[in-house]
Amino acid sequence: MFRLLLGVMLCCFVAENAVAKEPLQFLMPDYPPYTYQENGRNKGIGYEAVAAIMADLQLSFSVQLVPHFGRAIADLQQDNVDGFFLATESAERNKNTEFSEPVLMIQWSWVWLKQRTDLQPGSNSFKQKAVVSAQTNSNTYQWLKEQNYKVTAGTSDIRGLLNLLQFKRVEAILLPELTIKTLMAEQEIDTALFNFQQEVNLPFAIYINKVYLQKHPEFMQQLNAAIRRYQEKAYDATTDYAAATLYSQLFVAASCSACKRAVAHGNAGLSALHLCSEWRV
Repeated sequence: MFRLLLGVMLCCFVAENAVAKEPLQFLMPDYPPYTYQENGRNKGIGYEAVAAIMADLQLSFSVQLVPHFGRAIADLQQDNVDGFFLATESAERNKNTEFSEPVLMIQWSWVWLKQRTDLQPGSNSFKQKAVVSAQTNSNTYQWLKEQNYKVTAGTSDIRGLLNLLQFKRVEAILLPELTIKTLMAEQEIDTALFNFQQEVNLPFAIYINKVYLQKHPEFMQQLNAAIRRYQEKAYDATTDYAAATLYSQLFVAASCSACKRAVAHGNAGLSALHLCSEWRV
């Protein structure tokens, strides 16, 4: 009898452990430079961060790219996946999923044509009169509506927003600044033709399906602990990397040989940079 009971307990333990080790099924939106695919390979700042966090937890995971956040929410509501990343928080998303601690911070910024010198985001006039838009089915779009901006229909394809702006169907769009500049680089659009102004800074994190958490109630605590460890490592790496990055940026920005030699000489030579008419930082 004892052996039978022990065998049953061992089987239960193995089954529970096997479930815990099953790959998590994630969705990620096409949202460069945070999450995207290149030649069929998952890429992006956000993807690399999540991959590091999952490695810390010693958990395998699979990722399906979806065109926009709306698709991710729809699939989650049908309990087809275990979560999605990265995203900002909303009451609607919180109904079916739980929001992790921030993996990154994301900056939503206004973008408008520089020739439109009359536009001043942040002013009452802009809020009341300017025709604006954002990606459909996104938190950005919902936020504009909640803040009572004069919102017109956006596009579900994030790249389509640039067309709305360039063809003057809208006066300004709201997007993460890194994303819009990445898209402009993809399409070889000159960023100098546009103005950028940050509107809000928000946590960018992982959403986990509550159905998955019912089966693994300890997972959210473990995930958040892994995120904190990732943040600590990222901070240490950033501290060591900051000086080298600044040096590289200055060297690239230096347009003449004299400026490059000044950068190469370190702090002693940097004070001379402002004397050069070609210096263009």
